[in-house]
Amino acid sequence: MPDTTRIRVDLTAPTQAFRRFWRSTGFSPGELLLEPEMAQTLAYVGGVPNRGIEYMRVHYMLDLVTATEFGKYDFSRLDAALDIMLEHRIRPFLELMGNPSYIYTDFNDVKQAHHWRDFITELAQRYQARYGAEELRQWYFETWNEPDIWWRLGGETGFNNYYDACSEALKAVDPQLKLGGPGVARRIPPIFKSFLAHCDTGTNLFTGEKGVRLDFISVHEKGAKKHAEDLTPNSLSIIRHEMMAVDYVREHHPRFAGLPFINNECDPQIGWHLYHTWHAMPYFAGLAAKIIDQHQRLMVDAEDVDYDILSNDNGFVGHWGHRTHLTYFGKRPVKAAQAEHKTDIGALDARRAAPEPFELVKKPALSVMELFGLLSEQRIRLDDQGLDPDRVGLGAIATVLGGSDERSGASVLLYNSVDRIWQSGEGKVELDFAGLQPGAYALATFKIAHGKGDPFTIWEDLGAPDLPDAAELEAMRLAQEPALSVEHLQIGGAQASHTASIDMPLPSVALVALIRREGEAPEAPSKLKARRFGGLNGRGNIVLFWEPAAHGGVQLFDVLWSANGSGAWEVINPVGLLSSVYLHPAGGHFKVRARDLFGRVSAESAAIEA
Repeated sequence: MPDTTRIRVDLTAPTQAFRRFWRSTGFSPGELLLEPEMAQTLAYVGGVPNRGIEYMRVHYMLDLVTATEFGKYDFSRLDAALDIMLEHRIRPFLELMGNPSYIYTDFNDVKQAHHWRDFITELAQRYQARYGAEELRQWYFETWNEPDIWWRLGGETGFNNYYDACSEALKAVDPQLKLGGPGVARRIPPIFKSFLAHCDTGTNLFTGEKGVRLDFISVHEKGAKKHAEDLTPNSLSIIRHEMMAVDYVREHHPRFAGLPFINNECDPQIGWHLYHTWHAMPYFAGLAAKIIDQHQRLMVDAEDVDYDILSNDNGFVGHWGHRTHLTYFGKRPVKAAQAEHKTDIGALDARRAAPEPFELVKKPALSVMELFGLLSEQRIRLDDQGLDPDRVGLGAIATVLGGSDERSGASVLLYNSVDRIWQSGEGKVELDFAGLQPGAYALATFKIAHGKGDPFTIWEDLGAPDLPDAAELEAMRLAQEPALSVEHLQIGGAQASHTASIDMPLPSVALVALIRREGEAPEAPSKLKARRFGGLNGRGNIVLFWEPAAHGGVQLFDVLWSANGSGAWEVINPVGLLSSVYLHPAGGHFKVRARDLFGRVSAESAAIEA
């Protein structure tokens, strides 16, 4: 029999503000945004509940701008790339990285630095006019990615000149635009030190003033080095190495000690393109959950770090073993995006004109972000619960739902994860919910484990087809959603309680939501859109995405289909959808509706034809 761990979640306990700092992903290169595989990926990523993934950090975005000479730029491809991100509710974490038509060569050349300033000014003005000042203030602008490896335009002095140009350009358009960096790959490398010293006490190239503004500090720390073997990630080493950077700033540049801190490539292992089977498995979901929890406990709570963003750099297009949110089936070659990359605008335009058919299937790496999206921003500390996740693997994050005066329930994320890829085991949790108000409740458990929310196992059982047929794709997509069970309860008496038992095998993740029935049915979703993609087996896929209405609990979605829009409508999704996206392999007329855990159904969205 597995050991049982008891966790008490008291809804009357004090809460703390809980920042959703994990709300970002990334990939390379920027040209992918103009291709259908990434457009479909964005529909899935942007559909995560409650904007659970809000930002996307993309390398070489500025390569999409072409130039005939300094000061004469064509932004049309970058316009299209940013448009598709925002269309899917994804905001840019915009690296000012790339080189329009490769005309810049050395930022030690003061004239080139001034041209870059003018270029970034034009860019910021353009997108302020296109998207609005308030939208741009939500973006992050960052330096060149990993300048300790990829910077080729003038060494440390050139990099500082480049940063001054970016800073002055953005400030001239709107002083509230956020700029930071340096996003280094190595541990406190020389360019990290020189960059901080320049921002602290150096001379601004353009103003002659001492010091340059710095709005956040970013680094990259990962759990294992690049290797063809399945190295086991060390999750605690990520924390230790991040704290080395934090401590360096606190010691050497104390006026920056309170700045927001970011690890925007916080991946279990270096090398997205190296093939590791565990990238496709529930192990990855459990490890991602543990790393997020470790950052909250060991950096935010214990070290008072203003931890702003933790990003897994896994938004790429790739196969099961790649570090991606979805797995790709098709004939397109998937290459190493960074080391081999140089933007070829002609080849990009040719691919866009004749795209290859493809299919995508969701992995646990994305499903776990759906579950994190169901946590609220009011957390109950569980420090006194006897949990020891860094040693034994079982951890929990508890949040309350509803207002501060009368709480309507709780959502609790549980994970069972150890830093040992192939280790397995059994676990059991008894969640004691206390301080409940009398009433009717729904108890929902979403789970990712072997055989649950686990399409890779289905693919293996099907014989590992390289180009699956329609029935095989349907089987995998049925298995890609987290497994859901719902129980309805009647809880009475003042300050009542309820105990829920959850099996937590190793590895696994579960989101347990206990919600009191109150109010009305969810409001109708809106802004239903469709995009057609060329799929395998000679078919065309319709990807639907929509805007969910705000909802204080958990809402699921149903997609309704009609052949002609005037006859009978039928629900076509076999299980309720957490995310606001759905793929259907046939055209017709579509509507979407929301429902809560009590079966109360919203009005239907306006119908569209696709």
